[in-house]
Amino acid sequence: MAVVPAAKAMYLCDYHIGYSNGKVDLYGLFNAIHPEQGFPYTRARFCVFAQLINGLGSVPFFIDVRFAETDELVHTTETRTLIFPDRNTIVQMAIGIDGCRFQSPGLYLLELFCDNTWVCDTQILLR
Repeated sequence: MAVVPAAKAMYLCDYHIGYSNGKVDLYGLFNAIHPEQGFPYTRARFCVFAQLINGLGSVPFFIDVRFAETDELVHTTETRTLIFPDRNTIVQMAIGIDGCRFQSPGLYLLELFCDNTWVCDTQILLR
């Protein structure tokens, strides 16, 4: 049986690089986007990165993007799997979000679900 993890942190960035020694570089951290061409706006790609603890086993996960004002689902990722060998292992999760379309300015939530259970979220403001 899988145990749903807790999140230490969740960030948005342009891209990440993971190394064999466990270190990760996050490039272009952001929490707001100012599209020059107006709305609707499609972001070609960005990355969601999280550090997760206290999970156990094979845990399916996905990210939902919602417009905060209406709770409308605007994007979801495919379900993938995280492996927690024991409860003491910190797992670093990175997933690319491709072609996310933002219909209007405002606050959007990026929500991490593990085994269909909300774990954490972060915000992005589009102006």
